Amino acid sequence: MDQDSQTQEITGDLSFREVADRWTVPLMVLDRDLCFVYANKAYLTATNTEWASIRQKYIFEIFPDVEERQDPVEAKFRRVFEGVQTRLEAQPYDLKQPDGTVQTRMWQAVQDPYRNDDGVVTHMIQRAEDITAQMELQRQNDFMQNELAHRIRNMFSVIMATSRISGESAESVDTFVDDFNERLFSMSRVYSNLTRNDWTGLSLRKIMIEELDGMLGRGSERYTLKGNDTILSVKGSKDAALIVHELAANARKFGCFSTPTGHLTVEWTLKGDTLYVTWTETGVPGIQPPKRVGFGTRLFDMFPKLVSTRTITEDGLQITVEAPLLKTEFDSFVV
Repeated sequence: MDQDSQTQEITGDLSFREVADRWTVPLMVLDRDLCFVYANKAYLTATNTEWASIRQKYIFEIFPDVEERQDPVEAKFRRVFEGVQTRLEAQPYDLKQPDGTVQTRMWQAVQDPYRNDDGVVTHMIQRAEDITAQMELQRQNDFMQNELAHRIRNMFSVIMATSRISGESAESVDTFVDDFNERLFSMSRVYSNLTRNDWTGLSLRKIMIEELDGMLGRGSERYTLKGNDTILSVKGSKDAALIVHELAANARKFGCFSTPTGHLTVEWTLKGDTLYVTWTETGVPGIQPPKRVGFGTRLFDMFPKLVSTRTITEDGLQITVEAPLLKTEFDSFVV
């Protein structure tokens, strides 16, 4: 049995229209005037049109486009009638929806010449694909790559600044290594928490608990937190973790965590766009003002619009902080 006979046996009386209408790929046929002579069901569904409304109509009458986009597309259609297969890559099409709104879809397509028995190209057959979803996925992927690059640059900037300030304030090489490693570990912890939280920012309470428990042990009773679950931006979360870590480290060396009876109370409230934080250490009488500028003081200088005060009390010390909150994810919670 020859190939034509086998094909006839398989397809029976199936016509081109029956086969094409069952095909899930949008397909249409234009004549030499670029008028519709056929469109399968997948094409009509994808373009939200009916055959009666596009039959024998010029394609750019049905899908008008701005001239600078129509001209190169039409040129590719015309080339098909010279016997050349052409391709359209990521072409935008505005499709009118049933509710009257216009939706822009992205298509790519292949145009093939159709020849009659004499070898003359009489029609153009287009196989199209709606790639709107793929383009959106690519856009999101590009955004994520740019976001990742931004975060990596920011992370290294913070590490470099932390290293420089640590070196300037360290009393010895050993002190520098120990303190710098602790600061890096704190940064690593907040980055891990941000990743688990899909990079949507962390609550100030969670940051406090992670830093203080990391230093004192899980469930420590050496501190009390009073405040709502204020959510900070991504960069604000990183900045807050750095500041809380440094305050806690100073409390361990010189303040309330350096004595068995010491206690820390942290209170915060949000008023408008400003976060007010009070850090109070008790149970450590006789605290003396620092004799040299340490990392903590230099750290606060990194945030020029953060307003802080330090007051030594009879029973310890109190630090107050006013931090203007920003709206964007890429900015710190201090402007």
